[in-house]
Amino acid sequence: MKKNVKHIVMVWLVVVLVSCTSSKPALTESKIHTITLTETVHDTVFKIEKDSSFFKALLECQNGKVVLKNVTQAEPGRTLKSPRVRVENNKLSVDCQLEEQKLYAFWKSKQVKEIQTETLRIPEYINQLTFLQEIQIWLGRIFLLVLVYYVVLFALKFYPLV
Repeated sequence: MKKNVKHIVMVWLVVVLVSCTSSKPALTESKIHTITLTETVHDTVFKIEKDSSFFKALLECQNGKVVLKNVTQAEPGRTLKSPRVRVENNKLSVDCQLEEQKLYAFWKSKQVKEIQTETLRIPEYINQLTFLQEIQIWLGRIFLLVLVYYVVLFALKFYPLV
């Protein structure tokens, strides 16, 4: 029984002394998820071909004034109407009108770009122990275990368990 108690106390002391270690700093991890949406507006120009209309007529002079005698040819264009011709006070007026044209052409294109970044930061140890310091710590622990062993043996001589 006396030997079992000695062994139990020794194992308990070893476990207690070895288990006292400093806590390690936690690793930090950050994830960044970025979605970039680019919207571009495009436009274009439509080329409209030329258009014309014409008017041919014979003029005549009556009583000192010019008058239209005969219209020989009057043709409208694809979009132009036939010209309107007037003679007033010996002045020739020709009007040729084109209806308003509206050509709007634009479109939008969207581009979606996803970026997922993972950053794993490993902390830096500022005060890191050297190899010699580590050896000294382990030798100190061993010496402490031996010292505790002899203290327990000495205490058991004066205070036996049984």
